Amino acid sequence: MSNKRKPETRISDYFRLKKNQPELDFVDVPTGADLLLFIDPYSFTLDTDPWFVDCHNLVVDFFSILIDCIRAGKIDQAKQLLGNLHEPEDTHLGFARTGSPGRGVGRNQANDLLDTLAKSKAVQTGALDDLSDCELLIPGISADKISDITTNIIRGQLLEYTESQCALHGIATSRVQGGVRWDLHLHRWVNGYANLPIMNGRRLVLIPKACVRFRPAITAKEFYNKFVLDFLEAEHLNANDSLVQTLKSGKKRVLRKDLKKRYPLTKEFLFDFTQEHPDVLRSYKDKAAQGSIPIQDEAMEMAHLESREIDHRKLEADLAAIPAGAQHATAFHHFIFGALESIFYPSLRYPQKEQEIHEGRKRVDITFNNGARDGFFQELDSNFKVICPFIFFECKNYSTDPANPELDQLAGRFGEKRGRFGIVICRKVENKQLMLKRCKDTLNDGRGWIFVFDDEDIKHLIKLRAERKFGAISEFMNQEMRKLLM
Repeated sequence: MSNKRKPETRISDYFRLKKNQPELDFVDVPTGADLLLFIDPYSFTLDTDPWFVDCHNLVVDFFSILIDCIRAGKIDQAKQLLGNLHEPEDTHLGFARTGSPGRGVGRNQANDLLDTLAKSKAVQTGALDDLSDCELLIPGISADKISDITTNIIRGQLLEYTESQCALHGIATSRVQGGVRWDLHLHRWVNGYANLPIMNGRRLVLIPKACVRFRPAITAKEFYNKFVLDFLEAEHLNANDSLVQTLKSGKKRVLRKDLKKRYPLTKEFLFDFTQEHPDVLRSYKDKAAQGSIPIQDEAMEMAHLESREIDHRKLEADLAAIPAGAQHATAFHHFIFGALESIFYPSLRYPQKEQEIHEGRKRVDITFNNGARDGFFQELDSNFKVICPFIFFECKNYSTDPANPELDQLAGRFGEKRGRFGIVICRKVENKQLMLKRCKDTLNDGRGWIFVFDDEDIKHLIKLRAERKFGAISEFMNQEMRKLLM
């Protein structure tokens, strides 16, 4: 009998997308098991990505209403709020590795959760105002529960995202019950239908890979071990009390085991500590914010049974195999949005094709949300003062150079709220000097910032991404900006 493991089947295989994880904006989960990744609500507080902002507003609204109900003694209302938190079985994330339901909040746990929150000093004193702090301060609430609670709250956002990604990739959908989600305007749970893909007879909800983590950014264990104990060690050394030992060399020290014995890790202790030393908690959260970044595709592959590497040679060959011309425009378009996702993630997320603007009178080939916290797309705003909450792309599968009408078409998509930066992607630019002059004219006329990339540029960027030279990608983009400005 062979011990060879059966190849893992993922969403991309099931729906024959012919794309790997780096070319997809959503988590390419396995079809028959759950992936050990979690949605961390803390990530929503750190990005200006419009989708993240909307998710953050939903979480804040729900959690503030829940805590207000508990503090006001409105127990029946609090039970109703918690009673709609169910174990998400349609995201394929969490601890259930065999396709069975996860370990998150279920119907039978709602009363236990309410009882825990009601007894918490953090809730009673009003100190708890953030769902992500529950892992830090509330006993019995861990990463998987917080992830499941968050999934329920932002389900409306996830359903819209899933519908959009299915349209982008041509995934067939059915009109099915989408589940209960939190309504920001009504401040209550609502139910409804959505157009969702069906996988193995069950509905599937796609999750943006930018919002998942291997573990939450804020954890009680890390806070305790790396900040609380460090602070207490310094305090005892300063006091030179009974916990301090003097070595033969004359150096004084405090053993961690002695600190842990005197100050055992409990969430009640952590709450009392944060009340007495809020500056330590602020320092920890500042550090956590710096470390809470989207998981790179290569790291995400480690959560799977088998890893799939980026093959830049195959991608380059796939691009070269697409002929120029209007009849092959769809294939070119399909390739490009996957390439852009691979090259510019996690700065650019949530690709949407043929996005309508001006009440449908104009359309943009591809639109990405700008969620950059560093690199070129962050510097667009901070250094160059370019409005860019969204980044626009136009794909032209021409055999000739794009001309002024193509640049004018993209510039016509720009706006004060949408952004003023975009890229035209074509097959070949023969007269690069003339193309640069046209882009400069657009800029000097106050109509926005436009780059023009051809096949050679895209292949170069794909190769840099495959080699994980992220700094070189930003430098390439900065060089293009310098050409416009110099």
